[in-house]
Amino acid sequence: MHRAKAVARVIPAPRFALIEISRLRGHEQTRPTLLRELTEQIRRDGVLKRPILVADRDFVILDGHHRVEALRALGCKRVSVYLVDYDSDLVILRTWPDAGVPVVTKQDVIRRGLSNDLFPPKTTRHTLASPPEERPTDLELLK
Repeated sequence: MHRAKAVARVIPAPRFALIEISRLRGHEQTRPTLLRELTEQIRRDGVLKRPILVADRDFVILDGHHRVEALRALGCKRVSVYLVDYDSDLVILRTWPDAGVPVVTKQDVIRRGLSNDLFPPKTTRHTLASPPEERPTDLELLK
């Protein structure tokens, strides 16, 4: 009797890239006060500290809506991102405790991003099972 070999499941790693901000699609709104504070911090630092997390097929922003809008306000045309296979087990989706929406699926996120029917601010919380490095990016590279 032969035993079937277990097949190791390969989870694709996030891919770092600089892409045009105009290609990105948000799935939730931003908070004006937080956006103003973050815009000023990024302007002061001259650096985007962490890349945005983006679904690789649809270019829907998973994490980083405020950072994208802050860069846009600063006149940047590009943004540093980690592109991820959203269907993979690498991406973990939860909701924030005060989200007001008890359950959100990955399909909901993509649908809202593609239709511009945005969730309220801080509804979804996307994390990666294996967090990538921070990779600070100078603002001059993003202009």
